[in-house]
Amino acid sequence: MLSVRHGAGRGVLWWFVMSPYPNGHDGRSCQGRTSVVVLALALLCGMLGIVTVPPGSTPDVWAHVYRVDAMLNGDVIARTVHATSDYHPDAAHNTGGWVDDDVIAFSLANDRHYVSGLVNATSITVHDGHRSEVPFDNTAVYPPIAYLPQLAAFTVGRLLRLDVAWRFYLAEVFQLAVYITAVWIGLRVLAGLPSSRWFRLLTGVLSVCLALPDSFMFSPDSTVVALFLPLACMLIRCLQADRLAGGDCVLLVVMTGVLALSKFAYAPCLLMALLPMIVHRRVPMRSRFILVTGCVLSVMLLLTWLKLGTGFATNPSRVPYSEVLRRQRELLSAPHRFLPRMFYSIVRLQGWSWWEPPLLFLFWMLTVVALMLTVIVWRRDRQRLLFWLMSWTAIMGCVTLVYAAIWTQFTLTGQAGVVGINSRYFLPLVPLLVMQCADSLLSIRRNLTR
Repeated sequence: MLSVRHGAGRGVLWWFVMSPYPNGHDGRSCQGRTSVVVLALALLCGMLGIVTVPPGSTPDVWAHVYRVDAMLNGDVIARTVHATSDYHPDAAHNTGGWVDDDVIAFSLANDRHYVSGLVNATSITVHDGHRSEVPFDNTAVYPPIAYLPQLAAFTVGRLLRLDVAWRFYLAEVFQLAVYITAVWIGLRVLAGLPSSRWFRLLTGVLSVCLALPDSFMFSPDSTVVALFLPLACMLIRCLQADRLAGGDCVLLVVMTGVLALSKFAYAPCLLMALLPMIVHRRVPMRSRFILVTGCVLSVMLLLTWLKLGTGFATNPSRVPYSEVLRRQRELLSAPHRFLPRMFYSIVRLQGWSWWEPPLLFLFWMLTVVALMLTVIVWRRDRQRLLFWLMSWTAIMGCVTLVYAAIWTQFTLTGQAGVVGINSRYFLPLVPLLVMQCADSLLSIRRNLTR
């Protein structure tokens, strides 16, 4: 049923976007209808997900829930705890904080019998009658900005004295609102550009395809996916628009900054904040100041959090903190030892689950196609070539940091390659690669029609 609705939705979306745009007011009206259709479809997918996907059915959900509740209880920076969970069975080295007992009870009542960070109730030894210390090592490394929708929802829920189940669903609704807003921003960024209907079509299709479960999931992954959609649209605007206003520059640095602060693996995306200065030679000094200052500020905030909030192992039962430190030092002093391991994992399509290799294969095919099209189509346009090569390099930087993080924190000693890779780590990067391919294909189409 859901696949049928997706197919019908994409058909309606194609009709609205690819129908010829009239000029003037009618053109704006048609673009407005396109936006309404896209937003309605994405909202429908998100609401269906919230209704049909029961709590406890998304990756690491209880570790994320515990993390949010602990921050509201004062444990913004995680500390040592002695309880265990299905994800962290080593009581001697776990990290977490205070979590309300009703939140713990809600998570235990929604056990879906797969690893999601669910606490072992019998291991809890420290409690004060209302709260208990529970572990969430793997989510404790994320700074508070990664959980802004969930923190806002839980805060509102506490103020309204809502039951924990209502708080959980409210957090999903808040996350869906962030996703819909991000899609709307992406469509608005593309409005009025040359060939905008082509890119608006891709934005609409991507937003609908990524809506389940990434539009509402209780996880920083949902915010990351949502922000990559308008970021991809902003890169197209950098190329298509004659000039970028100050507001465009602010939007660009905010998106890249929040992405970098949400997950360290996406920190290379900060380079994309500087891309407008490649294609726009006469960028106003105010815009240059906004781009450079925003990038520097984000780097400083990220380094501060790495210094204060990441002094522990995210999976101590698999890789102890002493080994994590040794591997991190090796990454800096002898990267040639890690790179063959990463290439081995890429070539072998190593994934954590049996369904990961085909998805990883599709991702790598997309990256290769994007690079080949860029080099072939834009070989005579140095500005465009440099723009997309830098974007592609930043994406590969994100991929490298993902592999480095999984190796240092999750791969057991003695295992070949990098064990623990999930294709969902690379899913947020897909809109950037798709837009890169689309820009090249559009140029080919124009050359063929001349």
